[in-house]
Parts: sequence; structure tokens; C-alpha cells
Amino acid sequence: MEDPKSPNEKEKDRLKEAGLPEEKGPLYSKEDYMIKVPLDEKHGGQDEPGGFDEALELAGSWDRYQKWVFFIAYASQIFCGMHAVSAAFLGATPEHWCRVPGLPEETVEDSKLLRNLTIPWSPDEGYSKCEYYDIKDYNQTLGEFKQNRLNVSDREIHRCSSWVFDDTEFQSTLVSDFSLVCGKLWLKAAVQASYMSGLLIGSLAMGQLSDRFGRRTITLISTFSAIAVGIIASFANSFPFFLLLRFILAFANAGPMVICFVLVMELVKPGVRTFTGMMYAFFFGSGITILPGIAYFIRDWRHLQLAISLLNGILMSYYWILPESPRWLASQGRTAEALTILKTIAKVNRRTLPPDHTMVTLMTGSNIKLKVGEDTEKQGGGICSGVIKMFSRQIDLIRTPVMRRRCIIGFYIWFVSASAYYGLIFSGGNIRANLFLMIFVSGIVEIPSVFISIFIMNRVGRRLTMIGLFMATSACCLLILAVPKEHVYVNFCLVNLGKFFTTAVFALCFLYTSELVPTVVRNIAVGTSSMFARVGCIITPFVVELLGEIHFALPSTLFGILSLIAATFTLLLPETNNKKLMETIEEVEEMDK
Repeated sequence: MEDPKSPNEKEKDRLKEAGLPEEKGPLYSKEDYMIKVPLDEKHGGQDEPGGFDEALELAGSWDRYQKWVFFIAYASQIFCGMHAVSAAFLGATPEHWCRVPGLPEETVEDSKLLRNLTIPWSPDEGYSKCEYYDIKDYNQTLGEFKQNRLNVSDREIHRCSSWVFDDTEFQSTLVSDFSLVCGKLWLKAAVQASYMSGLLIGSLAMGQLSDRFGRRTITLISTFSAIAVGIIASFANSFPFFLLLRFILAFANAGPMVICFVLVMELVKPGVRTFTGMMYAFFFGSGITILPGIAYFIRDWRHLQLAISLLNGILMSYYWILPESPRWLASQGRTAEALTILKTIAKVNRRTLPPDHTMVTLMTGSNIKLKVGEDTEKQGGGICSGVIKMFSRQIDLIRTPVMRRRCIIGFYIWFVSASAYYGLIFSGGNIRANLFLMIFVSGIVEIPSVFISIFIMNRVGRRLTMIGLFMATSACCLLILAVPKEHVYVNFCLVNLGKFFTTAVFALCFLYTSELVPTVVRNIAVGTSSMFARVGCIITPFVVELLGEIHFALPSTLFGILSLIAATFTLLLPETNNKKLMETIEEVEEMDK
């Protein structure tokens, strides 16, 4: 039976259901306010006219409000960058040697020259870090030393059980407090590995939580948790407890790292998403650049950890200034709240919105309604059903031949780019570069890298840009093998030039991957690729520390070889620049036939 109500009466009922007051005056259809612009083919036409983007465009989609949120949301990446690289200073290895039984400790500290009495020496490695000569009578040995009659060739060599650490450069580090040297060297790598493990688990969890409970809510909870856990970590009295807190800190920091990126993407128009997405690396690199300045004046690891966490307290202001995503609110059927935020956006952007019912009609277009239905279906099956569906969607990534080729290559590219990115940051110890200068420059090079890569990729294309960047990274890493260790600043330049190129690769991975896969699996593809990147980040500290002990250039050589292979594999991928995004897996499979 046909509904006797007129279109205007239906519109009033819909307005009432949305929790909005009925407005006086004539009602208008959404077409009256639809902005007649062609779909942006560069971004694949992801949003149909009349959907949420139309409502956002009326309020202003890249004006004062969006730029303000862009800066305050991405400010969190400055502190995330600090925490991600802080292990370089927290776990710095001071000059050290064995504490020899029977040798007065204060004598050794007062005169390092007396190490000649007790510590083996070699032209290649200098004084041994893990062995010492057995001394039966210290006074007799000292007398022989003064008379130039000391013969150490016949003395027994023992492994160290404790060490003396030079506090000239660092008052205290995790290495000196917990003796993370020699047989415990791998534990130093665990400092960074525990953080990256937390990011891996946190990145998977935070995306799901923010989809369910909201961008703002989960960002606030994770930010406040990170501040609290970071402060507690500075008082950790055991190394395992510190690793646990470091893991939790990273899990919490995954919140602002993942969600703030999504929040910005949901508030801006498609035309600026490439720029705002790539600028993520700019803020993260700024944090890396600032960290050495703080660490230079704070040489105790506990005080440094506390200082970074207290500075992170600036983000508590998010409680008052960080908005919820109106797009997410609309997708959850919370139209009245979404409209309130859109009115705020319009006010700040000095725009005038049409009547409320028209905005509601735009916001509840076909795209949003479909998302609400999908979310309801997903949530209705419970947690177990959601997990099963998530894994089934991951299987979709490799179920068909073209998708399988694209995704497996994509996983490898993410793994290599992340490994090289962090491996080059932490390689300063292997090339004997000044730690403060090394980290500072590694952060500085990220800033021009982002802008230059945006310029090149939009003109040359994603595929050729990535191949060129991988080959340049490989060349820089492999050249280190040909440079003697004594040429510190030559190696320093090569490492940071490689960091310049791999930063651009890492940033490009987000955009390229999202364009290679169809809409139906885009989120899960980027999330799974990011997981492979985190696996690379977990392995990298062990590569840098353990292989670096064998030969200073082994880690960089490995990164160079992996980057060269990645460049070769990228040849098998299609160009996506200025191409329409695929919506289904079937379209992807058909394209390559």
C-alpha cells in the first residue's frame, strides 16, 4: 500500500527521528544544495555526490577549522616520534671495561691508563669489553708496569662478570644500570623491539576500537594512558618491568599514531588527502629532530624518560580541543551530534549552512546508510564473529592471483622500508658517529624528503618513484661496505642520505598500497601491510646490534640488498597515479587480464 505522506512530511519525520527540532520555512531537497563538481578521478571518486562529502563541503572541507585540527591532531606525532627513537639515548652504550676482582675500583676510574694492566687490547677492536687478565697480585703487577717489565702474554684471560662504565658522556643509561653488554647485548635490542611489538599489537587494536567507540574517545584514553605509563617507566627498578612498561607505552601510543591520521583524513576533502597524508611524516620527523636537543641536556635515562612523558602531557589539552569525527558519528546514526560539529566547522570557516533537515538528508545519503548497515552486521555477530570476518577478509587479499601478487609484494615493500628506516636511525653506534648529531640529522632529512617526494610522485608516478627511491637507498647502504670505518663522516653522510630516501619510501607505502587494492579490502590491506612493517621494526634492533658486532657494515649491507630486491619486485606492480580506484576484487583481476 502506498504511503499517503508527502515527501515534505516524510522529511519532517526523518528530521524528528534524527533528534533535531522541526524547522520553519520551506523544505528543500538535497539536490538544491548539492555542489555540482565532477568526481575527483585522481582519488577514484570514493565519495558520491550527495554523500557526506557534500555536507562537509558546505561547511568547508579545507579551511580554518580543518587546518587547525590538522595541526593539533598531528602534534601528537611529534611525541610519538620522540618515544619511538628514545631508545637510542635511553639504551646508549657508554665506554666500558671489565671490573677486575682485586683491582681497586677508584684507581681504575681515576686513571684509565691502568687498563693496560688488566684488559686485553687489539688493533682492530681496541680494549676488550668482555675479557680481562687474571691478576694474582695487583701491587706486583703495578710495579712491573712502572718498570716496563710487564708481560701479559702468559696471563690467563677470564670473561667479565661486572663492568665499569664511563659516565663522561652519559650519567646513567639502561645499559650501565642493568649491564646490557657482552652476553646480555641482545637485551639492549629488546628495548626497541618491545616498543615495536607494542605498536604492532596496538595498531591492530586501536583501529578496531576507534571504529566502535569513536576517534576522540579512544585517542583521549590512549593519550592519557601513554602519559601515565611513560612517567611510571622512569621509575622502573628492574629491566623486565621496564620492557613491559615500554610495550604498554607503545600500545597506547598506537592510538594517536593511527587514529589522528584517520581523523584528519575524514575531515578534509579528497583533493588534499595526499598532502595531509604525507605530512604525517613531517611531524613524526620533527619529534626525532627535537629529541637530541632534550637528550643533550638530560644525560640520565630516568630523567630523560620522565621529561619526554611530561612534555607529552601537553596532549591532555585534547580533552578540550580535539573534536570527534562527524563522518564517524554520521556512520553510527548519531546525526544530531554530527550536525552540531558541522555547524561548528561552518562557524569557524565563516560559512552559512542550509537548513538542518537538508544537512541531515545529505549526511544520511546512500554511502553512509550502507556503512551503518555494514557496521551493524559486523557488530551483531559478536567479537568471535568479528575476528573470523577479519581473517576471512585477510584471506581475500591472497585468494586470487592478481591480488596475491600485489599484496605479497606490498607486504615485502612495507617490511623492507620500515626495517631500513629504523635500521639507519640506530646505526650511528656501528659507524662510530656522534649519537646526538646522528639522530638530529636523521630527523632533519625527513622534512625535505616528504615535500620532494610529493612533488616527484605526482609527476613521475608512484611506481617509478618507489623504484628510484629503493635503488637510491640500496646504493647508499651498499657503499658503506666500501668505506673504511675510520672515515666516520663519509659513512655518516651515506647513512643519512639513505635515510632521506627510505623516509620517502615509507611515506609512499601508505598511498601506493591504498591505490593498489580495491575499496572492499583497502583498510584491511593497509592494516596487514603495516603489521609486516612492524615485524621488520621488531627484528631490526637485533640486526643492528648483533650483526654490527661482527662487522660495522653488515646491517647496512643487508638493508641495501633487501632494498634492491624490493626495487625489482616493484617492477611487477602497476602505475596508479591519476587512475580510478578499483571498488571490487573482480575489477582488479579483470584489469590485469
